[in-house]
Amino acid sequence: MNLYFENSYGEERVIANCVSEQEVIKAIHAFIAKCNENKSKDRQFKSYYTRTWESDGRKHYDVGSHTEFFHWGDPK
Repeated sequence: MNLYFENSYGEERVIANCVSEQEVIKAIHAFIAKCNENKSKDRQFKSYYTRTWESDGRKHYDVGSHTEFFHWGDPK
């Protein structure tokens, strides 16, 4: 299933194809690390928790940004 990143404008894009939740977690951490590559240490995003829930046939991941999310499964 596809893993989507939803930005603060509500726009989603596919960032990985994952078959297990373990792959989803790895892909989320890799995506955050890639986004932090060009940022100074004091501006890098750090996730202190992951909150998950299921709705609309998808699993949703909140990693603490308050405006950006990850969604595992295709939108309906």
